[in-house]
Order: sequence, then structure tokens, then C-alpha cells
Amino acid sequence: MDQFKADVSRLKIRTGDARRDGVLQVVGIVLMAGGITADLLVYESSRNLSDPRDIQSQIVLAIGLVGVTGAGGAVFLYASLARFLRFWLLRQVYESQSQVDQVVAAFQPRAQAAASTESSPNPPPAELEPSTKAPVVAAG
Repeated sequence: MDQFKADVSRLKIRTGDARRDGVLQVVGIVLMAGGITADLLVYESSRNLSDPRDIQSQIVLAIGLVGVTGAGGAVFLYASLARFLRFWLLRQVYESQSQVDQVVAAFQPRAQAAASTESSPNPPPAELEPSTKAPVVAAG
């Protein structure tokens, strides 16, 4: 893990603001817990009412609190997925860079061998040299 962190810092990749994801996760959990708790309190208070208008207003409030609970779940899911996908993408970039480094290392001996043959004093074969003779045309 320490090697991974060191390599990531060496690559100078912007990792994003992980604190924001943590705060959003906490906000999502608070919204979910608060929505459920308030919903249960509204349910309990509606049991003591006898007027249908009061009961219907409690139903509207309860539906709104279900929406708050759903919004909290969505915020929590967003933050959790953002954190996971950021880590996954960072790992993909790291592994890709590692593979490129391996390919470059594999071609280093070949490049050195090619450079040493280019500087050799041997001339190319005669069939590869350009011809300076004019073509012969037959008179007929």
C-alpha cells in the first residue's frame, strides 16, 4: 500500500477531494436516520388524532419525510460510488503506467542493438543501392 501511495504521488495525478465524499456520506446517513425517525414520530402522533383533516396533513408530512430519507440514500450512494470509482480509476492508471514501463524496458535491449548496428561501417548490399545508369531502350 505504501508503494502504491508513493507511486501515485510520483505520477502527480489529482486524486480529488476525498473529504467532500466523507462529508456527503455523513450527510446522507444523517438524512436517512432523521427521515426515518421523524416518520416514526409522525406516525405515532397521527394515531392520537380523530379528525381526518389532521390525519391527512400528517400523511403529507410523512410522505415528505420519506422523500428526505430517499434523498439521503441517494446522497450516500453518490458519495460511496464516487469514492470507489475514483480509487478504481487511479488503480487503472497506475497499472497501465506499470505495463507501459514493462514494455519500454523490454524494448530497451533491442533499441540499443539497433543503434549499434546503425553505426557499423559496413555498406548496404549492392542491390539496395540506387542505380545511376540510364535504362537501355531497344531500337526496333
